[in-house]
Amino acid sequence: MTPSISLGDIRIPDLFRDLPDAVIVADENQRISWVNPALQDMFGYSLEELAGQTTKNLYADHQNYEEQRNGRFSLTASQRGHTYDMRYRRKNGKAFLSQTTGGPIRDKDDFILGYFAIIKDISKTRAFEDLLHSLFHISSDQDKDATQKIQEIMKLGCEHFQTDSGLVSWVHDGTYTILYSYSDLVDIPRGTTFPLGETYCSEMLSGNGPLACHSARHSKFAAHPCYDLFLLETYIGVPLIVDGKLFGTLNFTSPDERHPFEDGDLEVIKMFAAWIGQQLSFEKATNQLPQPGQPAPT
Repeated sequence: MTPSISLGDIRIPDLFRDLPDAVIVADENQRISWVNPALQDMFGYSLEELAGQTTKNLYADHQNYEEQRNGRFSLTASQRGHTYDMRYRRKNGKAFLSQTTGGPIRDKDDFILGYFAIIKDISKTRAFEDLLHSLFHISSDQDKDATQKIQEIMKLGCEHFQTDSGLVSWVHDGTYTILYSYSDLVDIPRGTTFPLGETYCSEMLSGNGPLACHSARHSKFAAHPCYDLFLLETYIGVPLIVDGKLFGTLNFTSPDERHPFEDGDLEVIKMFAAWIGQQLSFEKATNQLPQPGQPAPT
């Protein structure tokens, strides 16, 4: 049953219960009175754990809590509501960036009854914006050649996907040839070849990709030759298209499991592939890319 929490004549649950964004309400003494289900999901706390407590432990930086407590969430607050960015911390210890609108709740006589905050998790949105900015910066850097740009894009991909290695391959006649690699674990020379069937990319290409797996041992990849050879738990890959034709693959891997990939990750790796495909097109125009019938590059 929803508790009957009121500030003056205002019943809080009726106003905010079903909002998709997190809502927290505190009394005039800045003690938590009520939170909606979205806040409980976002932070990992139940209403019973939060009721009567201050919001101090919800902040990633306790100094921010003191600043807010003595500012917009004080009895002398002049702001009736304001939107600002703030970093909070979930019950599991992970911090995240939010866009918060908060301030005092006043009655008709302008008396402060309590305080509210509506919190929207913007960490993924901001991370995507930062990713786009980084990709643009790399691709537009006139001081870097195509090889340097591809290396930096792969490094950026490893950071984004939380993997250890990134590979750009050329696939021809059932052979998987590494053209570019970035790895924190091992140096993989350009020109190294594998039978395509011994790579996870064979599965991805058969399904026309992209394809992602966060725990190979708990997936169909557990029976794949690549798992037996390299024990790679994490994989995300996509076809590489150069000048409108299938050229090879882009993939990121790790021997460690990670949290499940999301649909947005598949869109992100397609974006990475488009940018790398553009760089490869420049190389093709200057005859730096292998062609059918040529030996593997070194």
